[in-house]
Amino acid sequence: MVTRDVEATAVADLALAPPRAALAVTIDDEIHVLPIGVSVEDPAAPGASPRIMRVPEDAPDLADRNVVVIADDGPQWFRLRSLTVRGKAISMGDQSYRLVPTRVVAWDYGSLHYAPTPPDTVDPRQPVFSGASYTDINPLTSPNLDAALSAARVMILATHSERGTPFAVPLWFVMADHGRIFAGTSASSWTVRNVASRSQVALLFGGENGRDSHRLLVRGRARAVSGPPPPAVLARIAWRYYLAPQFAAAELNHLRLWRRRMRYYAQSQAAHVIITPQSAIECRAPHSHT
Repeated sequence: MVTRDVEATAVADLALAPPRAALAVTIDDEIHVLPIGVSVEDPAAPGASPRIMRVPEDAPDLADRNVVVIADDGPQWFRLRSLTVRGKAISMGDQSYRLVPTRVVAWDYGSLHYAPTPPDTVDPRQPVFSGASYTDINPLTSPNLDAALSAARVMILATHSERGTPFAVPLWFVMADHGRIFAGTSASSWTVRNVASRSQVALLFGGENGRDSHRLLVRGRARAVSGPPPPAVLARIAWRYYLAPQFAAAELNHLRLWRRRMRYYAQSQAAHVIITPQSAIECRAPHSHT
């Protein structure tokens, strides 16, 4: 099999100096995503080290809640990387929390490699998509949202499972269909499974360059659809992320990995999510503890 998964040490810089960090949590059966400042207690162990997190002043109380913390960068395909840490948030006061990792997942598309297929990776569950009961609504119209969608290249999409477990992932996206947001993914992904069972989602835009503290937090509803996005949407994705001059050069520099990327995609069934924004709030990411 072809995998993007790597050891946390391979993306240690995302733990030590994350360009962007966010936190996802389920509160009262609603999924939330927040910008955070995060640092590690032990720089020598970037994966296993406890995290010290600072949240915005108006953030809900996270004490003793299960959270997922994600650090990412990109946005060109072969430079997309992510480090995700799960655990329980323990209050330290002053909008700060400590998290001891219970699970760490790291991936790097620039490190696509062949690995043996573990015998326990076969998932007997069939892909599940949003059913006919899903009722769409009119998307939010907002200059702030339009500006964020135009400037951003990678969003953080937060979803939650039927049990309320939060999940967050960085995804490419385009806007189409009169203000809806389209993002491609795998049919077996937790994003699709979660959206199929719970349509409520939360999104974070901004901060990809690591220098800007402005963020836009968006809430909305999503549906999971089998197969790749419609051709018109695929064309927008191709131009935005592959053919635009700033991305085409990086694609050419990674010619040796193209075949491996095709094999990676061929391993799973394609799917996409369609998100209808409902609200948008501006905020700033807090600084991390030093």
